[in-house]
Amino acid sequence: MFYISILLQLLLSAAVASWLVSYYPRSICAFERSSVDFSCMFDYSDYRILKTTYWFKPEAHQKQDGSQVGISAYNSEAAKIHQLYKNRTAYANRDKNCSLQLHNVSKSDTGMYFFRFETYSSRGKYTGPGGINLSVAVLPFRVTVKTKKVNEHIHEGDSVTLTCSTENCTPTQEPFAWFKNQRLIPEATDSVLQITSVSHDDFGNYSCGLKNSSTTSADEILLDVRYSPKNVKIAVLSSGKIQEGNSLTLICKSNANPAVTNYSWFMIKEANVSYIGSDREFSIKSASQKDGGQYFCIAKNDMGSQNSTVTPLKVEDGLLNLTRRKLNVICLHLYRRKLFTSKKQPAEQTPAVTVTEEIYENLRKSPESEENLTTYVTYVDLRLPSSTSDRPHCNSQDVIYSLLSYKD
Repeated sequence: MFYISILLQLLLSAAVASWLVSYYPRSICAFERSSVDFSCMFDYSDYRILKTTYWFKPEAHQKQDGSQVGISAYNSEAAKIHQLYKNRTAYANRDKNCSLQLHNVSKSDTGMYFFRFETYSSRGKYTGPGGINLSVAVLPFRVTVKTKKVNEHIHEGDSVTLTCSTENCTPTQEPFAWFKNQRLIPEATDSVLQITSVSHDDFGNYSCGLKNSSTTSADEILLDVRYSPKNVKIAVLSSGKIQEGNSLTLICKSNANPAVTNYSWFMIKEANVSYIGSDREFSIKSASQKDGGQYFCIAKNDMGSQNSTVTPLKVEDGLLNLTRRKLNVICLHLYRRKLFTSKKQPAEQTPAVTVTEEIYENLRKSPESEENLTTYVTYVDLRLPSSTSDRPHCNSQDVIYSLLSYKD
């Protein structure tokens, strides 16, 4: 009798062991309106005859461990399929393959799913334990930023983690795409973007999405990296060459976060460094020779400071430039006069006239105005390009003594 009892227990254990359901994967995250696959295999005693197969989801008020049968997502008896799942499922319908496809997933599909089969025996029913947990990701994507610091600003050198996620869960079966200022970051294809040591170049707006989809996060997020002033330089605002009497403005430019709060201006002249201003712009209303020298500025914020490169500033003599302009007018007048003379007397041979002689001729003072004029002598090295035309030629080594007369 004892041996018979042991034999019955072994037979019962073997029978129970043959009843099984295996699921893969045990957890799924899917986007709304996508399709999911519940992979499943099952087994039962060979002497049993299969009657019904179905997938069910426990209702909200029921236990979620499969011990209570909920609504049917699929049933081999089609009339028993719940209205929410009508025409949305496809069963494998192969021997001991219980895989199920669920189409057009919605947020209401979130929950646990179990496979159950029944035979014609009153005790031949079995539900696969564990089940599959379905989570539905609700778009749009969103970017979150995490650092080791709590409630503090991000500084250069900090480690930063950017995570691309959606509500409820984030599918990871497809490659991701990251964007900075709406430009793709080619090397970033995971849902997490790790920056081990941020720099000022990482400052910008970030968004994410799936690589093979145009769907991106609804809102960009600013990675607000704080850094000291960079690329400090001086911009000179002036109309043409800087000449005596003209106005000019020097601007101290830089990149910084937060914005520069303090500027300092310095001038270097004859090895002496002088502090000259504290605004972003340094203006000179009327330039003079004493303003010539080397200039640099210092930009400073809460993170630090940086000097600009030295910018040389040369102020040209106004009288010299005036003399040059007058000589240009004289040469142009002589050239036009010579052309006019040559056209008027084409056949007449005239002796060659040197440029110096012609200038003296045109600058000769008239007797009636001589007493009202003050004469200045200016020595100018007049350089003109060579030419094969009839234009008077001025040798670059000739020194022309011109009499420039001004009324008192």
